[in-house]
Amino acid sequence: MSQPPGRVEDYTKPFLVMAYVVLFSGLFILWAAFGYAISLLTSLFLHVILQKIPKRD
Repeated sequence: MSQPPGRVEDYTKPFLVMAYVVLFSGLFILWAAFGYAISLLTSLFLHVILQKIPKRD
């Protein structure tokens, strides 16, 4: 009756695709509302912050 759970599906790729879509949409909205410079500064800020996250082995 009590069976251990099986493997779950790996949703990493769909998550990364949707994260890209959300990021692209957000940067496009910033660009449309405030201009290209704000969008570039936001991208640079995100790049610097994401580089500080340690990589897994």
